[in-house]
Amino acid sequence: MKFFHVILAIVLAIFAFIAQTNADFCPCPRNYDPVCGSNSVTYANRCQFDCSRREVERSGRSLSLMRSGPC
Repeated sequence: MKFFHVILAIVLAIFAFIAQTNADFCPCPRNYDPVCGSNSVTYANRCQFDCSRREVERSGRSLSLMRSGPC
């Protein structure tokens, strides 16, 4: 029975790791079309801004687009 619990814990840990890895994966093109975020960071393009926004929102904060172009 202990062996079953150990295997179950390992499988759950693997699934948690995979879920976290997939949540962080955000493929974006490498084009440079800068945008300025409300955190005064210039992002290379809208896709990279959106990836950062999703990550920030997962932590309970907000990030908005201030304007097109660098900050």
